[in-house]
Amino acid sequence: MKRLSKTLGLLSTAALLTVGVASAASLGIGTGQLSAGNAAVSGCTSSALTTTRNVNNSGNVTQVNVTGVPQACSGETLAVTLENSSHTSLGTATTTVGTCTGGCTVTLTGFGTVSATNLTAYALSLTQ
Repeated sequence: MKRLSKTLGLLSTAALLTVGVASAASLGIGTGQLSAGNAAVSGCTSSALTTTRNVNNSGNVTQVNVTGVPQACSGETLAVTLENSSHTSLGTATTTVGTCTGGCTVTLTGFGTVSATNLTAYALSLTQ
């Protein structure tokens, strides 16, 4: 019985290896380019950005100001997501960072109706 288990185990392993090799052999390699490696990815800033919010008389967020955005980020898209304590999105807005000197202040509006009492975090991203 023990010998039969070993034999079945070896046959199963051989079958799986054969299928894997056969699958790899069926990949076409003459028409496209495929490469692997790594590359350094750099952003326009390594410093922390600061956010403030403006609230209307109804207690809703009307705009978010992101300060300290370096001029190297000019032309990139800044996205701000307002989040609650569960990190669920309450509203998102995006804009293109304009040209400035020194540290820029970027103002975003259009979050919809977001109560300031529900806002506990900001998620920021800068993309080209």
